[in-house]
Amino acid sequence: MVLPMPKIKFNKVTLDKLAAPKGQRVDYFDTETPGLGVRVGNSSKTFFVKVDVRDASSKSGYRSVRRTLGRFGEMTLEQARKELQGYDDRDKGFVPGLRLEIKRGQTRMHGAEVTLGQMLEAYFKERRTAEGRNYKPSTIRGYTNIVSRHFETWLSLPLSEIGKLTPEVVIERYRQTEMHHGPYGARNAFVMLSAIINYALVKYPGVFTGNPLTVLRLGKHMKKIQARTERLEGKEFAAFYQGIHKFNENIRDCYLFCLYHGLRSQEAATLRWEYVNLDRLTLTIPDTKNRRPLHAPLCRQSLEILERRLAQRDEGCPWVFPAVKTFRYSTNKTGHVRLMSAALRLNTGLQITVHGLRRTFITTARRLKIFEDADRLTNHVDSSISGRHYDATDVEDLRKPLQSIASELERLMKEGAAKVLQLY
Repeated sequence: MVLPMPKIKFNKVTLDKLAAPKGQRVDYFDTETPGLGVRVGNSSKTFFVKVDVRDASSKSGYRSVRRTLGRFGEMTLEQARKELQGYDDRDKGFVPGLRLEIKRGQTRMHGAEVTLGQMLEAYFKERRTAEGRNYKPSTIRGYTNIVSRHFETWLSLPLSEIGKLTPEVVIERYRQTEMHHGPYGARNAFVMLSAIINYALVKYPGVFTGNPLTVLRLGKHMKKIQARTERLEGKEFAAFYQGIHKFNENIRDCYLFCLYHGLRSQEAATLRWEYVNLDRLTLTIPDTKNRRPLHAPLCRQSLEILERRLAQRDEGCPWVFPAVKTFRYSTNKTGHVRLMSAALRLNTGLQITVHGLRRTFITTARRLKIFEDADRLTNHVDSSISGRHYDATDVEDLRKPLQSIASELERLMKEGAAKVLQLY
């Protein structure tokens, strides 16, 4: 709600003191500069200009046009008056202000020429995560590829044109994306694009007044994506254990290592020998999803895997699970294995993903009544006061619970597989 518009004499002291009731906004107008106003909210103050222009379709013959100038604090009162009234330039002569441009119908707003593609680049370059860190390169690459792939024809459009996208155009584009890439792919792409447009709204508030993609949320066009729950259950443990033996031994061991430690796909695939301490029987994952290093013990099962890999290690190879050499290719571009859910489903015949192995680890731990230690082993952060400041649990404290979980996983796989008799 915007309250009535009082007139006051603008100066820095007066503007600094202006405040609005909680949950409301107030528009103030300057008594000395006609048309110059400032909208005061609970968290910001924004200069704007309001001008009456002729409009034959209106009963009064006029209509009010409003344009944002910039935020108070980022723009001074003097700059706002200059933008509104115009100014003299040594080379250009008199430069007309926004008030005159609006009267002439020439409303060129700051940021109007910035393209969506440039805004995509600025989004990751200028913004930070909730913890104040830069986005990880892999995150930037992933989301940039998503937006570029789904909205290639929109990237060259200036923000002023993006703001004019009609609900019909947005809804139709979403339906096409959903048809070709599924509800999850469509939702992911449009949520990311919406975040970029929302940032543009804050950075260039005068270009457009709202996010045209809001119609998808308000109209319930985006299907709600249910959280994935796939994990190994019952006889699936035996099918999994038999299926992974169809892989090359190196890839098989990486899948097993992923399961025995509840690691994410990349954490297992990119493991380096420098982060394994076979003397102390410990493991370090320095770069995890939440940016917190994971320090964990080794269990008997993972130690056996590492000893096999070490015995077959090529001299100088940094990877515990190096890329498998094939007849056509000496190695892949990364140098380490890649754990693929499609290949896992093909060889096991199960509807399981690599991340499903992590869920299996956590579920097995909880069935053994291992809760907090399972969170520590999978690097789930305890954000409570006790977790942040008083938890002194170390690697040795986690050794026994990890071994209990790994032994149970091994039992479920091997006992189930042993009951399957092969008749020849």
